[in-house]
Amino acid sequence: MKKVSSFFTLMICSCICVLAQNNSISGVVFLDENKDGIYNEGEQKLEGVSVSNQKDIVQTNKEGRYTIDLRDGAFLYVLKPSGYQVSLNAQKFQQNYYFHHTKGSPKHLKYPGVSATGDVPKQINFPLYKVKEEKPFKALVIGDPQAADKERIDFFRDGGVTDMLRQKADFYIVLGDIADDYLDIYPREKAIISMLNIPGYHVVGNHDINYKSNDEVNHFETFRKEFGPDYYAFNYGKTHFVVLNNINYFGWNAEEDKRGSYFGGLDEAQLEWLKKDLSLVPEDYLIVLNTHIPFLEDFTEATILEDLKSLLKNRKSLLLSGHTHAVKTYWDHNELSEGVIAGASCGSWWTGPYDEEGIPVATSMDGAPKGYFVFEFSGANYTYEFIPEKHPQDYQIRINLTSKEDTKYIVANWFIGKPHEEVMISIDNEEPIIMENYTGFDPFMELTLKDRKNKDDWSPGLSETNHLWKIPVPKDISKGMHKIEVTAETDSGKIYKGYKIFEI
Repeated sequence: MKKVSSFFTLMICSCICVLAQNNSISGVVFLDENKDGIYNEGEQKLEGVSVSNQKDIVQTNKEGRYTIDLRDGAFLYVLKPSGYQVSLNAQKFQQNYYFHHTKGSPKHLKYPGVSATGDVPKQINFPLYKVKEEKPFKALVIGDPQAADKERIDFFRDGGVTDMLRQKADFYIVLGDIADDYLDIYPREKAIISMLNIPGYHVVGNHDINYKSNDEVNHFETFRKEFGPDYYAFNYGKTHFVVLNNINYFGWNAEEDKRGSYFGGLDEAQLEWLKKDLSLVPEDYLIVLNTHIPFLEDFTEATILEDLKSLLKNRKSLLLSGHTHAVKTYWDHNELSEGVIAGASCGSWWTGPYDEEGIPVATSMDGAPKGYFVFEFSGANYTYEFIPEKHPQDYQIRINLTSKEDTKYIVANWFIGKPHEEVMISIDNEEPIIMENYTGFDPFMELTLKDRKNKDDWSPGLSETNHLWKIPVPKDISKGMHKIEVTAETDSGKIYKGYKIFEI
């Protein structure tokens, strides 16, 4: 990402007067007809566009003008309205902000943050560009690349991102843990994922923290330097996307000279901002919250969950997250909300075995392949599909046999299945019967765990999942070859099938 000084030449009026004593800033939001990034006399000024300082949100008046406080250590940005695009750089990353940081990032951080911004212009103008947004439109949703070094970010290039090239999408969202503590891989990740050639949005994760920081203002300085704001919002059609930073990091553990602990939450400034943001969203819009840590009891402060329940009450919403390195869909907060944990592009942290190209298979510990999601939005409605990397797109069910307490079972792992959804099995073309949903360990993962190590000779444990279905092998089944066909149906009526041959 370009430094702030070069960014100003692109999109902000070049009047260099010092900011007034009241710390407020003004400017206009305009339709940049000649695409030079600068407001020119006669260009259309846009009314009703939101501008934020990461605490307050104001909307432009009839003259396209806004006035707002400029907060030190925070971003000033315009929220993308439907039917428009903000300024993008050559890699398709948003350039619609100014980072006001009078002192710059501390020098003791392991990875560099931003330089001091210096004098602030008298006004900051934001260009917008009229675009035709497809109806419906699609988004790639990507969990945890989590690359610790060049070799692992190259796995992301040759596996996940290459696989994504077969998809037609309007933008992508990476749901955090871009790095695995080593933040110097950011420029390479940006270069790799920009090959998708669509606008991109990044969420901050717990492995994207500058761990040496003891001041909460500076925990995410390197992420902000590379990717911009850590929380903001944008609109496509009748869908309102919110990117949040829900990593509550407690600072460097100086006593033991190691990184500190963290938990899911939202600080007061961000929660205040979110309340104001959602109050401006029309009632018939879908709200999509994008975070790294899931908004579930095991991961997030209880008070934050209660605040969210109140904010999302009677609102149709979708909660997207990563973090767990497993695929999970769930209903929470109210009957209008759905949560999707999007797995991880690194799967089980880049563990083997390795395919013929030398890329880790890295099946996630819930038994889902490493992969990503494609969401399709139409009005305030949506559908989604899990895309298993380097597999046929319709590969959604893995079938295995296992024995428990002298009983043999057929087990189907439907990667995106919800416990209440129906899964049927037919053996040798007999009448289908219903399988029983249960929570447990995928027998395929239990059988193959011994082979799952990464380049550091590290192996993760198993993860319980609720997207398993089972049925006992019929006791009267004959010896020989038998065919299994499993059929799963989503709430929306989409059908998935899986097959297996087994021998008695």
